[in-house]
Formats: sequence, C-alpha cells, structure tokens
Amino acid sequence: MKKKWLLTGSAVGISGAVMLATGLTAFAGTSGYDDYKAALKNTTQNLTSVTVQADAVLKDNGSLISQAQSNLKASRQNEAVSGTVKISGKTNAQTISLYSQPDGQVWKSDASDIYYVKQDKDREDHRKAGKETKDKAWFSSQGETVIDALIGNLKNEITSTTGEDGSKDISLQLDNAQIPAVVQALAPVAFKHLSEQSKWEHSTVGGNAAKQNDPKELFRQSLFNAKDIALTNGVQIQSLSLHAVISPANEIQRQQFDITFTGQDAKGASHTLTASLDVQLSAINGTTPASVDLTGKQVVQVKDDHEGRHHE
Repeated sequence: MKKKWLLTGSAVGISGAVMLATGLTAFAGTSGYDDYKAALKNTTQNLTSVTVQADAVLKDNGSLISQAQSNLKASRQNEAVSGTVKISGKTNAQTISLYSQPDGQVWKSDASDIYYVKQDKDREDHRKAGKETKDKAWFSSQGETVIDALIGNLKNEITSTTGEDGSKDISLQLDNAQIPAVVQALAPVAFKHLSEQSKWEHSTVGGNAAKQNDPKELFRQSLFNAKDIALTNGVQIQSLSLHAVISPANEIQRQQFDITFTGQDAKGASHTLTASLDVQLSAINGTTPASVDLTGKQVVQVKDDHEGRHHE
C-alpha cells in the first residue's frame, strides 16, 4: 500500500473519481460545471498540505450497515500523512491510527498495542523515474481532456450560487430518469464486481499475516460484508446528488455526495442502499502531519507480498 491512497483518496481526488464514475462530466459547458472544475483544478494543483475530515455512511432500507469517520493531516511536500479512522460496522467498531511517511507506513488498531510497519522499498524508484511528477501532470492535461470528452446530453442541471464574499455553492440533484443510460448500465456491473472481488479476497487471504493486518484488509473487514449489499437483479441508481462549497480563494472546502441504489438480492428481497460521503478540507497549505516514535513500542514488520510485482 502506498501513501497515494491516503493522500489522494482522502482529499480532492474523491472529486475526480465521482466525476468519472457518475457522469457528472455531462455538465461541461455550464457555469456550474466550469466553476466546480476550476476550483477542483486549482485545489489539486496548488495543494501542498491539508486537513481532511470525512464521514462515510452506508445504509440498507434505512438501517445502518457501516460508518467510517476519519481525521487526517496530509502533506504532499513532505510525503506524510497522519490521523485516525474510526470504523463502525454491524457487529463491531475500531479506530485505526495511521502514519505515512517517505520511507513507509505505520498503523495501529485501538484493539492492540502492536504497531505494524511496512516499508516503501520502491518509493525511491518512483522518484527517480519521475512517476509522481507525471501523475501530478496527468490531471491537468490528459485527465482534463478525458473528463471533458465524456460530455452527455444533459445541460444546466448543475447550479452555482456566488455569495457576497466571493464563495460559491455548487449543487446537483439527479433522479432516476435524468441519469445517463451508460451510467445506469454500470451499476449492476459494479455490484457483480464487488461480489466477485470479495469472494476472491476471502479465498486468497487465508493465513497470510500481512494481508490480515494490512489497513485495507482491516477496513474491508470492518466496513461491511459484501453479502450484505449483494444486489443481483434489477439494480438501478435511483438518485445522486453533489453539494460543494468553494472558498473565495477558489479552493474546495466541503463536498457532500449521496447516491441511492435499488435492486433485489438473490432471494428476491428488495433493497434500497444509500451511500453518503461528506468531506471537509481545512488548513489548506497550513497543515503539519504528526510523526510516530516507535522507540520502546511493540513493532511488527509487514512485507507486501505484491512488492516488486507492480506499483500502486
């Protein structure tokens, strides 16, 4: 696991994923879309450090399946991340402390005194190859071209309201009939992939301690069981909405994203799944992540069994 999933996934990278996955690029050419894209681009390109507070909630027929609350401090300049993620599922809850630094990652569950450490042996290779510089430039060139190329037929569905102080309030609300057919077609595919991926992970984890203690594995186990959201028939997106607050400095301060799916499970029972994500960014370019002193601590070195085979 590389620190990119912490820094990018936790901060403004969520915006790009949402735009690509849901077809929000259908609104290119409207003032709302232009305002949003300009703020996203400005925030992404100029971001050196940030504090991220995020709350993700998943419900089935109104009942809570899982909730994740995170408070992270990230510095792109120092290649460091620190913070906590609290995960509450149907049966248990746990808080994981995370520290990601140039030479690797450290994590610890509140249920244990053990600090797990994974070294990033290929970080220097990435730096020498200039991969991170290329990745950073991708959004401003190829990425923007791809996003704009996905323009659909919907127009003027996204709104932008400017406040007296120059801040902007961006909002979007789509119901079932407004969602592009190509996006609707991806919904059942996504649920099928989730189910197959879960089966594969369970069959390959086995007794692999590295896998069992990897943060991504801990998150997956605590968030939800894929069987709880296994929609197999009639899967559709019923609605999706996006709300973003842009500061007078043209930086994204907050983003709220909600999406609702309906469908039936293998037994024919109907489900309404609602996923919500609320991300708040603060202390932009004024955040200093914490470090961890492992002196005297119980430490377990974790080897990445994919190391050397591919780079994330």
